[in-house]
Amino acid sequence: MDNNYNKYCSGQLKIISDFDKINEIFEIVLKNHVNNQGSQDNNNNNNNINNQGTQNNNNNNIRILDIGCSHGKNSIIVLKPLIEQIRNKWNPNEKVIEIFHSDLSVNDFSELFNQVYNLNSYSNKSNNIFTYGIGNAFENQLVPNNSIDFIFSFTTLQWVPFLNKYKSFEGSLYNIAFSDRLPGFENYYKERLLNILNNRYNELKVGGIFSFNLFIQEDKGSENEEKSKSIYNCMKNVKEILREMSYESILSREEVENMIIPIVFLKRNEYQYAIDKSTNNTGLKLIYENRITTNWSDSYHDDESYIGSIIAIIGNFIKNAINGDKNKVDSIFNDFEQRFHLKYKLNPNDYQFHLSNLYLSFFKEN
Repeated sequence: MDNNYNKYCSGQLKIISDFDKINEIFEIVLKNHVNNQGSQDNNNNNNNINNQGTQNNNNNNIRILDIGCSHGKNSIIVLKPLIEQIRNKWNPNEKVIEIFHSDLSVNDFSELFNQVYNLNSYSNKSNNIFTYGIGNAFENQLVPNNSIDFIFSFTTLQWVPFLNKYKSFEGSLYNIAFSDRLPGFENYYKERLLNILNNRYNELKVGGIFSFNLFIQEDKGSENEEKSKSIYNCMKNVKEILREMSYESILSREEVENMIIPIVFLKRNEYQYAIDKSTNNTGLKLIYENRITTNWSDSYHDDESYIGSIIAIIGNFIKNAINGDKNKVDSIFNDFEQRFHLKYKLNPNDYQFHLSNLYLSFFKEN
């Protein structure tokens, strides 16, 4: 995601706002935190004879892990009402809040913290809030075992490592997303999601909850099947612009082949495998599931912001495939942007798309 993320992230915010149960689910988190605190207090009283004058309240803190924070705008929008819920139950001197923002190490954490410490951010609405940045991939465990009350991750888990086997001059920028799975890749996606769920299980305290969305392919013959494929077709038309630039020798064939957006839309058998395995083999319990298909353009009020939102998603992946110094890369990319704007104005329907989202919440029972 390029540096225009905060400017053009209304589409991501719409996906987040469609998960309208988050405050209700967070109430469950807070109730469980209170219950767990009571159990810990009893245990501390029983063990206090040999520990006079010592106290460890770290696990008394409410900790929230934000996976895929990017530059922070949407994360802050999610967090502000959650922090209000906490402060409605505890004064700042009664309860410490710790927020962990995580993303890849290449993320612009300076921009994130500029947002976090902005006057309108959650950090300035209450005292005794501490914020941390974690530069690590979400496939890994991000924090110690049994340390987090609530984990959320929106428009993040669709990102996958760049897969060279999907390189193609033809097709779409989203070849990975909807192409027939190459040998071994269906199992890879299944196990990858299962590993993500297992790591979140480790990180959660008992009674904690992990809420997130997945981009999915709708079932064949279903009402939204064609809508869920529309983003592939949109990005096929975008890649056609890049192919035209290669025909004019502005880009090489190899450069166009390397222009892939590493996102996957999971099939039902892939995400259901991970759900079933995690709930059967760990203490995770699925407590919420919902599917919503949205039109990306509905979140934008004019063509320029809509086009900007697409460029904000794909821009870095196009630039990174172009050989040459910064001036050359910027010049070629500016040429692409101008062509994209022109193509869109001629045929805007060619660049409209829907996203099918699966919303899930898992509760850690034990």
